[in-house]
Amino acid sequence: MKIRAWCKTLLTMLPVMGLAACLASDPPKLQSGDLTAPDGFAGNYYASRFPDSTDGSPQTIDAIIAPQPDRSFQLTFLEGEHKDEPVVVRLVTLNAGTLLAVMTDPKPDSDAIYAELTVASNGAWVFRMIDLAGTKRTPALQAAIMRHGGTAITYDTGDFQHDQIRGGLTAANLRALFSDPDFVNAIDTSSGFRLSPKP
Repeated sequence: MKIRAWCKTLLTMLPVMGLAACLASDPPKLQSGDLTAPDGFAGNYYASRFPDSTDGSPQTIDAIIAPQPDRSFQLTFLEGEHKDEPVVVRLVTLNAGTLLAVMTDPKPDSDAIYAELTVASNGAWVFRMIDLAGTKRTPALQAAIMRHGGTAITYDTGDFQHDQIRGGLTAANLRALFSDPDFVNAIDTSSGFRLSPKP
């Protein structure tokens, strides 16, 4: 699936999770040894987006996270009888309290979109989608991306904005990029979704 269509599909998540934008990249070069598999991540959840919907669509749907042998996870959203295609989630540790969720479709060598992932005090997993602020698309931002393994950045101004980093980023590249102030100061994480454990 083309990244624009897949990003839109993930961000709308059966109209419930309609989010506005995502940062995408060419397929990252991640090995199983690069990945984190936190205790308690797999399970059954209620999924809800933030900010909350104002268009009258349902506020929550069901979600399942299933572990895979390569230390990745499959995230599947369900609404009633409808079961969405699974999303592959690979987790890379950024620091003691934050993981980077690298999300792709199940096909090999798929483009990726990114979210910062933290766990809330009530046990919910909070995915803050990564977006580049339109006012901060500066030469300093581009230089930061190039310093850490990117070969180019393509900016998008469509309704479902997906800026795309070119180049095969490694786990080390991603950790360095997400600790670089020139990059961190340009990102917006105001929208996303949370997975709250089912009782």
